[in-house]
Amino acid sequence: MSDYDVYLTPEQVADRLQVGTETVYRYLRTGKLRGSRISHKAWRISEANLASFMRQQNISELLFEQYLAEQGLGKADHQPKFPGATKLVDYRLLHNGERLWFEVKEFADNMSLLNSGGAYDPYAAIRGKIHKAREKFRDYDGECCSLVLFNEAISLAHISTPGIVLSAMFGNLSFRVPVDLKSARMAEPPKSFFGRGGKITVSHDGVVLNTTISAVIALERLPVGPREIQIRMRREELNAPHPLTWEETSKMVVPTSPAEELIVLRTIVYENPYATSPLPKEIFRGAYDQRWGRLDDQMAPIYVGPALEDLERRERELDLNLSPTQRFLKAQEQKKAAGGPGPAGLSKEQ
Repeated sequence: MSDYDVYLTPEQVADRLQVGTETVYRYLRTGKLRGSRISHKAWRISEANLASFMRQQNISELLFEQYLAEQGLGKADHQPKFPGATKLVDYRLLHNGERLWFEVKEFADNMSLLNSGGAYDPYAAIRGKIHKAREKFRDYDGECCSLVLFNEAISLAHISTPGIVLSAMFGNLSFRVPVDLKSARMAEPPKSFFGRGGKITVSHDGVVLNTTISAVIALERLPVGPREIQIRMRREELNAPHPLTWEETSKMVVPTSPAEELIVLRTIVYENPYATSPLPKEIFRGAYDQRWGRLDDQMAPIYVGPALEDLERRERELDLNLSPTQRFLKAQEQKKAAGGPGPAGLSKEQ
């Protein structure tokens, strides 16, 4: 657990800021200081929000600086000047003599999305950030420029879902279904492709719109601990001589090791294969990081951190990558294959 995961009372914050408690409450009510209301009268303020308030930086910027430090990439310059640029980019990092530029953006709470009717566009929020970053990078031709996205708000921006981010970049995810007109059946399995609407390419015809953005990078605090608990619970459930009771299950939720309390700051890099200056391959390769790039003329995972690979392997072995319904159906199929009762409770002999 990092220092940013610690929560403070308004009284503790007042002592840190050397102001009155009522002043802190006023900051909270007006939104000047971000906090969480845990009851009608009680507030809690995270160390990250307090640090952001004191340094006048967004939480996403503080966490990006923390990630760079943890990965040994050094300290990046905050909003340095660039000859001829009309807008300042958030960070410049020097790596092996090359300038790397990063614009860091986070998503604000948007409760209206949860209460509105009609269709939901999963790409709109991310495309909006890409468009704004493109404007920031307008005067940085030939430079390596990347957009860093962070989201812990209620905004429905799924920056850690590759299909959504890649579609926001290259076009709406679409499917082509070859049909045999004589038999009116599928001639081949459906094939996916990027349609229209991407902020990197104009359409699936391959017209490139943006060659300046080298990559879109998702920055997140990955809750490894809860996944480790789920793995342990699943193993105990499979090895138990009888179905576990609610009391037995509830006791297993309590963490039993440091690994089950772990929260890791990690990145998912989505490369732009059309970029004039690509993001170096040797960075953003932490133990839990991921990287997507062009592979065999398709966008596919080209790097998975060893710790993440091990975690996902153990989850697959226990079918935790499947939904509860998928796990149930798989169990029924295995019973039928072994000659046990099928879904209707009938054996093969009956």
